[in-house]
Amino acid sequence: MPLRLRIAWVIVASAVSMCGAAQPANDPPLLFELWRGPAVALAEAERQPLDVARVLAARYPENPSMSYIPAVAWSGALRLAALTREDKWKEKPRRDMRPFFSGEKPSIAPPYALTSLAGHLAFVDLAVSDDDAPALALARKAADFILPQSPDEIVRFARGWTDDMFMATTLLARVASRTADDGYARVIGRLLTSYAGKLQRPDGLFIHAVEGPHAWGRGNGFAAMGLADALAYLPESWPDRPRVVDIFRRHMRAMVGQQSDDGAWREVVDEPTAYQELTVTAMTVAAMARGVRRGWLDRELLPVIDRAWQAVLARVADDGALRDVCASTGAGPTKEYYLKRPAINGADDRGGAMALLAALEVEELRRAPR
Repeated sequence: MPLRLRIAWVIVASAVSMCGAAQPANDPPLLFELWRGPAVALAEAERQPLDVARVLAARYPENPSMSYIPAVAWSGALRLAALTREDKWKEKPRRDMRPFFSGEKPSIAPPYALTSLAGHLAFVDLAVSDDDAPALALARKAADFILPQSPDEIVRFARGWTDDMFMATTLLARVASRTADDGYARVIGRLLTSYAGKLQRPDGLFIHAVEGPHAWGRGNGFAAMGLADALAYLPESWPDRPRVVDIFRRHMRAMVGQQSDDGAWREVVDEPTAYQELTVTAMTVAAMARGVRRGWLDRELLPVIDRAWQAVLARVADDGALRDVCASTGAGPTKEYYLKRPAINGADDRGGAMALLAALEVEELRRAPR
C-alpha cells in the first residue's frame, strides 16, 4: 500500500475502531499497526536496513548467555560497527562476553549442547574485529570440543535435527577460516551432506528431523544458514563445495515456491494454514541475499528478497519489539505439533538476532556492485 494511502487508512480505521465498528478481515492489521507505533506504521517504506539494524543491535540480546541466540546478535553488532564505522556498536558485545573471557562464567559447561556451544561463533567475530587472540583460542577450544570422537559420530552432542546444520557449522566454519586446519572443513562437509541426504525432501525443502518429518519454518532457516555459512567461510577449494552449493540452490528454489503473498514464509513452510513467521523469513532472506551477493544464486531472486525484507519490516517495531516469532521448538511427530507452536509478540532475543542478521545481509546486498 502506498505510504499516503497507508496513513489515510490508519487515521480512518482508528476512528472506525474507536466507534466500535468491525474491521474487515482482509484489511491491514490495524491493531498491530497502532501497537508498533506511528513512526513505524506510517513511515515503514522509509526505513532502511541500517535503521532497523541499529535498533535491534541496541536492544538485543536482552538476556546475555552462552548460546547461539545472543551470539548471533553480538556478531551482528560487530558487523554493524564495521559497516557503519561506528565503534559504539562493539561496546555491548564486548561487555556481554567479558565474563566468559575473564573466567567469571565458563563458556563450556554441562549440560553440553550444540545450541550453547555455538555461542562461541561470536568469539571468532570478536577476534577478527579486535585482533583478540584469546577470544579465538576460546572459540577454537569449543570447536575442538564438538569434533567427532569416533567414526560413527558426525559431531558431538548432535540431535539429528536441521538445527545441528547451523549450530555446528557456524562455529566450525568460522574457526576453519582463521586457522590452517582443514579438519574442520571435512567435518562440515560430512555433516551437511549427510543431513541433506536424510532430511532434504525431493522437492528441496527440509524436514525438521527423521522423528519430526515436517517442514518446520525455523528448521528450514537453520538449514539455509548452515549451508550459507559453510559456503561463506570455507575456501573455493573445499572438496564438498559443489555438493553443498547444489543442496543450497535446491533448497532456495523450493523456498521461493513457498513464499506467501506478503513476502513471509510460514511456521510450517508448506502448510497454507500456518501463520507467517519472522525467524524463518529473516533467515531465508539473509541466506538468499548472501547467495545472490556471492554469486551462488541468480539475481532473478531480487524481487523475492525485496518482498521478504518488507515482510521482516512489517514485523519489527520502531523500538525493536517483534511479531510472529515461533517459540522454542523441539522435534515433534505430527504436523499438528508444529502448527500449535505459539507465536511470541514483543521482545524476543532469538527473533531480534535473526532480524538483525537479515537487515545486515540486505544492506550488504544493496551495497554490492550490480
